[in-house]
Amino acid sequence: MNRRTIIIGDVNSGKTFQTLNILKLFLKAGHAKKIAILDLAPGNIQGIGGKMEPPPEEPLLYLTTSILAPRLTGKDEHHTLKLAEKNATAIEKLFAKLYQQKREILFINDATLYFQAGDFERFINILDTTPTYIINAYYGQTFSDSELTRREKILTEALMKRCDQIIEMPL
Repeated sequence: MNRRTIIIGDVNSGKTFQTLNILKLFLKAGHAKKIAILDLAPGNIQGIGGKMEPPPEEPLLYLTTSILAPRLTGKDEHHTLKLAEKNATAIEKLFAKLYQQKREILFINDATLYFQAGDFERFINILDTTPTYIINAYYGQTFSDSELTRREKILTEALMKRCDQIIEMPL
């Protein structure tokens, strides 16, 4: 409690699985009504990605939307950036819902989908509404160098500097 944690790693390194394990510990401790989840991950595409799927019987706040996988589905760099911008717009609608239903504990699955084209300060403002957060983010070598990948890495590193704890998942 009252800590800022980020879980980083490459594709399929277990970031979401580790986040779910931590969520289960919070649920076991009786914190379900204090928890909000922002699930920013796309569905599983080509064996990459996937939603968190928290236990349905728990009274936590679970917010998600249809998220695209820009690097996996974009036709070219311009199209990939357009898909990332579409994701950022959809995610900002989730931010508005979260503001209306603030919770003390925030889990974020796949923050990097927002970092690809979103407003980092807006993201930090969301984090500042809660004393405890657990975030996972892609930080690896799977995706080739591009404007989107560079931006995502820079913002993930900026977020890492704001965290009390960094959990790096091995491959």
